[in-house]
Amino acid sequence: MNGKIHQIKKNHPVSSFKNEQGLTFLNLLFSFLIYSLIISSLSIILSYLVASSKYEGDLNPFEWELFIVLLKKELNDVENIRIEKNVLVFENQDNDKITIHKYQDVIRRQVNGLGHEILLLKVKAITFQQTDTGVKLIVESLSGKPYQFTFRRIKDMKVNET
Repeated sequence: MNGKIHQIKKNHPVSSFKNEQGLTFLNLLFSFLIYSLIISSLSIILSYLVASSKYEGDLNPFEWELFIVLLKKELNDVENIRIEKNVLVFENQDNDKITIHKYQDVIRRQVNGLGHEILLLKVKAITFQQTDTGVKLIVESLSGKPYQFTFRRIKDMKVNET
């Protein structure tokens, strides 16, 4: 051995990856290209899915559903609902006079004749009809498409006892 150091090659699992060069610039460009294609495809698909209607003057389905939910919740807690000249009028629990009516091309809510809370956009016409169990609402959008919903109150429903 005369003072020379001999290296003994050991077979380690790490040594098998010594010849790998790591992430190259070409790999990085390829990954970025794939990522860009996926993101651009998603944006096109999402914009197509979110598009609400072919007609610009039509109601947005999400806005219509939200309008119905909000009005249903508000009408469920009131006692005296009436329709005056196609305006829905009722009093809330604080004895405030609430009106729901068409103003220009929107449906708005006012409290004691004050305020301008917009509930629904792109409205051409609105009709309220009193029914035995609540109020029927018919809305015509700017494109002429009709929408309707009947607000039924559990308090006003009659039970058939036989």
